[in-house]
Amino acid sequence: MENIIFTSDIRTVLDDCLQGFKPEDIFILTDHNTAQYCLPFLNLTRIKETHRISIQEGEAHKSLESAAYIWKVLSDQGARRNSVLVNIGGGLVTDIGGFAASCFKRGIKCVNIPTTLLAQVDASVGGKTGINFNGLKNEIGTFALPSKVIIDSCFLKTLPYTQLLSGCGEMLKHALLAGGKHFEKILQLDLTHIDWVNFSSLIQESVEIKYAVVQSDPKEAGIRKALNFGHTAGHALESAAISSGRELSHGAAVAYGMIAELYLSVRKMGFNSALYEKIVRFIRNIYPEYMVSEDDSTLYELMLHDKKNDREGVNFTLLQEPGAFSIDNYCSREEIEQALQALKQK
Repeated sequence: MENIIFTSDIRTVLDDCLQGFKPEDIFILTDHNTAQYCLPFLNLTRIKETHRISIQEGEAHKSLESAAYIWKVLSDQGARRNSVLVNIGGGLVTDIGGFAASCFKRGIKCVNIPTTLLAQVDASVGGKTGINFNGLKNEIGTFALPSKVIIDSCFLKTLPYTQLLSGCGEMLKHALLAGGKHFEKILQLDLTHIDWVNFSSLIQESVEIKYAVVQSDPKEAGIRKALNFGHTAGHALESAAISSGRELSHGAAVAYGMIAELYLSVRKMGFNSALYEKIVRFIRNIYPEYMVSEDDSTLYELMLHDKKNDREGVNFTLLQEPGAFSIDNYCSREEIEQALQALKQK
């Protein structure tokens, strides 16, 4: 993981990283929140010599219009092929910043500094970039690895509890895919009383799990599809929430999506039903209650638009047990609607 750095000294590491790139220009991308709460952590001599770009926070602004605004600032300020874009923020900033960097002049360097738990364990690792389009999550995007990812848990201490919960969904997904002791430790996680030394170790383990999968399949032709566990149903829930103006974090959507997809795993792969119930209790205990108001047919139609599908139908990653997964599983509409009914049960 030579391009991913875990540190407790973000200032020094970023300064050394930028000195090594020797760029003509440095551009800093934030949203309005990270400009206020996270930039003070980066009070470096080198960072002062930058152009600043700030976009609005929220999924509604993960859009072509926001990407075009970033490109316009880069162009107006004379960015060149050897300029660097430093993305400081959550998944929205790292996704759209990575997308903008990968397209501008056919690609400039970018550095991701993820400031939310979700971005640290998911969005900033793996090279997927993108924007929402036509009511669909991440419909437009590229595969473009960042030049560096710098992870420091200091930013997490500025987050509200709900933001930590959002990242926990992806950590649970990684734990289910890996199994073993890491899975057991995640099920014992108490986000109301965080031991930051232990928590930082769990974050690094979670990143290592994802990184190992990505390295073996960078363009998602095979095993990387495992990382989509929980996302087929989860993205449908998230897209429906965006369309209706309801609030649903990505991590919560993935967690609820995992309930539906674990239900399918019990029915089709023999996943242990008692363990399924234990995981469902864990998810429902840590996430706020969310009423899935959309009817099954609406959610099914959204799943049909999922990028992972092919002509055979809606494509799922399912589990035989923690640590044993199966990609490219196709489920009938009846099976999917039964899983959605299980999700809607209290």
